[in-house]
Amino acid sequence: MDTNPDAPIPEAAPRRERPGWRWVLGGLSLVLPALFFFRATFTSDVFLAGDTLRAFYPMRAYWAERVSQGGFPDWFPYDGFGQSFPAIFISGVFHPTALLHLVLPLGVAVKLTVLVCFPVAFLGTVALLREWGVPRAGALFGALTFTFSGYLVCITNNPTYLLAASTVPAALWGVLRFVRRPSAARLAVGGGLLALVAFGGDAQAFAVTQALGVLVALTEPVTAPGTWGRRVGACLLLVATGGLLAAPQLLPAAALVMTGEPGARSLAEAQDFSLHPLRVGELLLGPFLTDPVGVRGIPELAVRKLIRTGAFTRAWVDSLYVGTPAFVLALAGVGASWRQRRTWVFVGAWLLLLALMLGSLLPVYGWVYQLLPPWRPFRYPEKLGSFLVLGLAVGAALGWRRCLGPGGNPRAVIVAGMAVAAFCAAVVLGESVGGLWTRGYVLPHWPDAPAAAIEGLSGNVVRMGGLATGLALLCAVLAWRPRLAAGLVVIQWAALSWENGPLYQVSPAEILETPPPLVERIRAASAPDEPVRVNLMVKGYGAPPLKGYEFKDRLSLGQVAVLAPDTSVFWGIESAASYLPGRSPRLGRLMNDPRRWAFELAPRLSTPFTVTRTRELTGGPPPGTRVVAVDPLFEATLLGHPDAPARVHLARPECVATADDAVKRMTAPEPAAPGTAIVECPEPLPVEAASGTGGVRVTRESPEHFTVDVEAAAPSVLVINDAYQPGWTATLDGAPVPILAANVAVRAVPVPAGRHSVVMRYRTPGLVPGVALGLLTLGALGAAMVVSARRGRRGARGAERGR
Repeated sequence: MDTNPDAPIPEAAPRRERPGWRWVLGGLSLVLPALFFFRATFTSDVFLAGDTLRAFYPMRAYWAERVSQGGFPDWFPYDGFGQSFPAIFISGVFHPTALLHLVLPLGVAVKLTVLVCFPVAFLGTVALLREWGVPRAGALFGALTFTFSGYLVCITNNPTYLLAASTVPAALWGVLRFVRRPSAARLAVGGGLLALVAFGGDAQAFAVTQALGVLVALTEPVTAPGTWGRRVGACLLLVATGGLLAAPQLLPAAALVMTGEPGARSLAEAQDFSLHPLRVGELLLGPFLTDPVGVRGIPELAVRKLIRTGAFTRAWVDSLYVGTPAFVLALAGVGASWRQRRTWVFVGAWLLLLALMLGSLLPVYGWVYQLLPPWRPFRYPEKLGSFLVLGLAVGAALGWRRCLGPGGNPRAVIVAGMAVAAFCAAVVLGESVGGLWTRGYVLPHWPDAPAAAIEGLSGNVVRMGGLATGLALLCAVLAWRPRLAAGLVVIQWAALSWENGPLYQVSPAEILETPPPLVERIRAASAPDEPVRVNLMVKGYGAPPLKGYEFKDRLSLGQVAVLAPDTSVFWGIESAASYLPGRSPRLGRLMNDPRRWAFELAPRLSTPFTVTRTRELTGGPPPGTRVVAVDPLFEATLLGHPDAPARVHLARPECVATADDAVKRMTAPEPAAPGTAIVECPEPLPVEAASGTGGVRVTRESPEHFTVDVEAAAPSVLVINDAYQPGWTATLDGAPVPILAANVAVRAVPVPAGRHSVVMRYRTPGLVPGVALGLLTLGALGAAMVVSARRGRRGARGAERGR
């Protein structure tokens, strides 16, 4: 036996798991998340913070409403005058968890969706690490590190990205199994798991997972001559299969990219939510910028003064903490394996991800943005945090295998633990004695910081640094006796629960279920059963003091009260404001001047209501508006626009040649005469004195299909004040008719004098080919599995006859 502790350990083959271990693992995957998220598990409260409220709930509520009625949600009318629902990647229309909404109340379905992500992340990480030959205790350690990392815990405020992130380890496990021993069944599993990342709703996570899958496959040791070419082929086949299975989501999104402005429209916008370098220290020390009791996160003022890196004054996530023991083990693993080339390939990939997360603070993200055009729609570098913490979790588990497994090098853990402890102790000493943190960084960047903020920030660093010092020393002590190494699992769980546990946010379900006061006034002032649109002119959301509600509960109430997009979906009210990324670029051109958009342009596009802050109306309501209602608690005023035209109406066409001409005419100091629509006409349209007069009657079968019976006194255009986007078709008395852009951003159909029937239909571009490709790929995989199984049986029978 080789007793040299620095000798490289050969690749360990994955072990066949015992049934008892599987039962234990399954139980832990359910019990640990239930205990960690006890405030959600054992109460009626629901996850409600951030985009869970603003985007995820509205999209899932709309999906459930349409599917329960036997339809498919092609068109989403509740955001920015409407946009394609499947083409918005974050809609996740094909993710299996959406089915929960057909049988469960909205809040319960979202809570279960969020909680399910953590067993998926836990089991996927264990499977991946066991496939790499990590001992059971090390695999549990790595799974705990990823599953309860600060990033995954805090991204409960945005389940779209949590669904994708939690599936990544399982997808990489599928890649690893297939490239090691290709088969039709393993191709189906690996490709399906890759597609599931896409169906979660995060296009960037899907792209990065594909790239990491290639990296994992190509760095696997080649065990036989001629295997390298097969490895590359298998890798390309798996990546293609994942893409083809995800085609129902990918092709509509690609069509939207080709015709609109989804995601980032510039490098500056793409780099909003860049990771501030100061926050890299959270990986080791803990979330030292947070207020875990009041705000339950990083206060907005602290973001603005200390770590702001873009247009936003909040953090993407409130913690990146992976546990000091994980950091120690990852460092020890690198130190013990520094001679191995694959170690530095993985370290290099991790450092590249970190450089990308730093966004605008380094040129790396800009280089990728310029050199890789498919990367340009992506935005918010901090979204890559799931891969950063997964890299540390995998590195820690591989470090366990390298240092604490059979024949390992525990000395590396001892050295790493002592080094980390010395660093953390220096941080504590520097702050306690000399104010290194508060005087050296906080006060220079925030000279007027309140004393309470200084005290809290200083206390966080001292407490977390002291805890990290103790944990690092404990790692070194336990490494002296490898039999006690399992204790690292316990202290890792305790560290993650202590630091990250307070940061997830749950709120009373009644916030979702109680219509705010302005809703009733809008309904009372609107025609029954007719769609109504409201514009929001509120930049920030208030959180007035309310007994029994925490800060983020009050913040959520404030957003619901002012009908922040897209919370109005809950009450069946459409939003003229835009929050989702599929907004028409034409609409964006009209929104450049927010005040003019709110009080002049949006009303001309059939927006009869605007919500604004009461304090902004000290001089009275703007001309042409009237006060409909006031919410004194949230300081919101509902304004009405009496002159807003009907959603569908006849108009006199004023032809222009291009979209630029339409924008100039629409925003000219002297607006077009009432009853006139500015239409981009390929050929001049007939106009008479009576053009624009007559009547219309609308019969709506669904948001994607409606009929308009028209009686026009003279040649006119039928204006439909919904977004002008590809995918809409129209017929006039059964014959196809072109749809023209009107008033820059909405649709119009030329109609001659007399009675006519106009039918409008919408189908998401790319959806039908995408679904067909996905189904054909599934069929091909099924056929390949059947053929493979038959060959296996024939081979077995032949072997029996040969005996």
